[in-house]
Amino acid sequence: MTTEPSNRTIILNLLRGAVPERADEISSLWSQYGHAVEVAPSTKGVTMNADAKRIQFDTKTIDLFWLFGFNAWRAIEVYSPALVLATITGIPLDQALNADTKRGPFELDYKQRIASAQSLILADQTTEISWPADIPEPTSDRESLGDVQHMAAFDLVAFALAFSFLHEFQHVMYCADNSAPSALPEEEIACDTYARDFMTSGLAAYAKKHGHNFAEVQQKRAMGIALAAVIIHAMTPTHAHWGNRKYPPMAERLTAMISGYSLRAGSPFWLFTACLLIALMRQEHRPLDVIANSNQEMVEALLERLR
Repeated sequence: MTTEPSNRTIILNLLRGAVPERADEISSLWSQYGHAVEVAPSTKGVTMNADAKRIQFDTKTIDLFWLFGFNAWRAIEVYSPALVLATITGIPLDQALNADTKRGPFELDYKQRIASAQSLILADQTTEISWPADIPEPTSDRESLGDVQHMAAFDLVAFALAFSFLHEFQHVMYCADNSAPSALPEEEIACDTYARDFMTSGLAAYAKKHGHNFAEVQQKRAMGIALAAVIIHAMTPTHAHWGNRKYPPMAERLTAMISGYSLRAGSPFWLFTACLLIALMRQEHRPLDVIANSNQEMVEALLERLR
């Protein structure tokens, strides 16, 4: 007789798989705090929260991560031509976008896909939205996806989810230990920082031990965290983007998650992240008269513009 793994075990295995170099530490903390993992009934809004005793989420929120993750690749297809033109020639990004006469239909398709993903937030169930025909249904079996690009998207979604659950786990530890920062916005930033550091510290020794390229491991983790950042932005109500009693401004959270990596200037991370930020800012109709000489400079400039 086969016993289905508990929700707690499923999330534990996700974290151990996403951050294998700290698997033993994760298991130890998981046992120490003894918190439950609850799958709540899906309903309108987003369910991803924690207290001293449990982490709670719903399957619709997992579907939201999946949709955003698989759509993220299209941001590269839509915005990388203008990004390349802007960084090579030194013209403002908005001028480069206007010069890309082929962008229109691709951007329209991308925006429609993002709107479909965002509509999931307002739905009671995933079945209420039209699932894109070319995006596979969520699965835990990476190899069943077959397509290399789909498997790469799977990896980024797994990292983004791991980041979010580690963020919630820090809330669990703060509550259980009665050690949280006095202000709720500070606690949110601290949880973001904890999750990012947990996923990115100690990578050099892990890469060397297993024969991996350190830069490739680091950039893949960083890309997953950048994806988590834009998903969290989408999950946050518009009226809270500038911060309130509970949450810091979204620009601060995005900066805490995305900036400061020691990746080389030519790393695909900067291209991927710049395209995600351009897409986000185009959706919010923000000015993009930004001049940058590299993708890294573009990311830094766009983060500054979000403030």
